[in-house]
Amino acid sequence: MRPLCVVPARRGSKRLPLKNIRPLAGKPMLAYSIDAAAASHVFDRVVVSTEDEEIARIARDCGADVHIRAAALADDLVSSTDVCIDVFEARRAAGDRYDAVVCLQPSSPLRSAGDVRGSWERFVESGADFLVSVTPVDPHYFHWALREDGGWFRMYFGDAFMLERPLLPPVQRPNGSIKIGRAAPLCERRNFFGERLAVYETPEERSVHVATQFDFDLAAFLMSRTA
Repeated sequence: MRPLCVVPARRGSKRLPLKNIRPLAGKPMLAYSIDAAAASHVFDRVVVSTEDEEIARIARDCGADVHIRAAALADDLVSSTDVCIDVFEARRAAGDRYDAVVCLQPSSPLRSAGDVRGSWERFVESGADFLVSVTPVDPHYFHWALREDGGWFRMYFGDAFMLERPLLPPVQRPNGSIKIGRAAPLCERRNFFGERLAVYETPEERSVHVATQFDFDLAAFLMSRTA
């Protein structure tokens, strides 16, 4: 199969302004996703989708192609899936044939080229329609969730999982780092979580999703440990 790599990078981040191009350990955060994609040797094209000329310039300097998206696709409520499909459809209209779309969000700068390559290999071998990267979660953290109900708090899952930790089933969370979808099912479903879903596990230290200043500082600290 031939995969198209899309890196969605809009300008308007509310919690951490300009996070996609914020300098992290000496280079724009966006660059880490482009570099991982290139070093994986999985793709013949890495496309950064943005509405912003500064981001477009940085993406080109990092070696990526650029797709200028419509302003309507840069809104807070627009999903990364819609952005990826927009790029896929533009490339198809230009005569390029791709069988799958791989979404690498710039907010996951710690993913490695090996993670990207391993995810793609797992996707192909599994025969899945979709794959997402995941990180293990302490089952107590998940199964013992509380929610408000009529002014009081209750166990979200009732008492079905009120067991000691060794007896709880393993749980993983999607970490947003890598999402893959076969082109046709992805365009039909318009998200990466269809029924034929495979996963690729990445450790916590490579699964940080940067959304806040704390996340950014954590990513910088982890990078400093391996520098």
